[in-house]
Amino acid sequence: MRSDPFAFRDAIRLTSPTGVAAATLREFRIGIESADPEVIHHHLRETPLRFPLQIGNYPNDFALWANVNLKNTTLAERLAVLDPFHERDIEELRERVIESIEIALDYQGNHQAVLPGHEFFFSRSFSTEIELGTIAYDLETLIDGIHSVPASSLFFHLYESRLRNEDGRDDLSQWLRSGLGAIDVAERLSDLDFYLLSLEDCRSVVVELLNDGGTVR
Repeated sequence: MRSDPFAFRDAIRLTSPTGVAAATLREFRIGIESADPEVIHHHLRETPLRFPLQIGNYPNDFALWANVNLKNTTLAERLAVLDPFHERDIEELRERVIESIEIALDYQGNHQAVLPGHEFFFSRSFSTEIELGTIAYDLETLIDGIHSVPASSLFFHLYESRLRNEDGRDDLSQWLRSGLGAIDVAERLSDLDFYLLSLEDCRSVVVELLNDGGTVR
């Protein structure tokens, strides 16, 4: 079973500040409630791009700021467990973030403002897709491509594609299934939870899985 080769792609991203900042927990809540969906997407889903080597225990910008700047570990942990790639509805994610902040406000109040320069600065990103010129024709060349492409291309194909594709699968799993007929390895790859992995850890895990690789059938 063969189809078109797999063409690795990437996205050139430009981050733009919104001009909105939060210095207290209540300002943080207001900022999240009023932010455009693209802002929520940027801060919940694109954090791995900024920490490709090590994502840590707080894999989104909201959780990271709550831990480092607000010093509110409880809130940070609530925000860290959100999985924004399995939950596709950005408004549902917004509501869950707000609920977590409201719990913190009920228990601990507004909090003292963070030091100047340590506010949460709300931003959004704009992206343009590009072809990388790296092509895979079979399992071996797919592995070679995963080794060679930038980490941001892995984010494009393994993370964001779960939001783009109607079936919620990543691009690589789709191609393994439809292009090579590698059903077993495609299922194992689509079942992987990448959210708590850095992009480089993700690269290693995927290469290991493909090297162990399911039988093409």
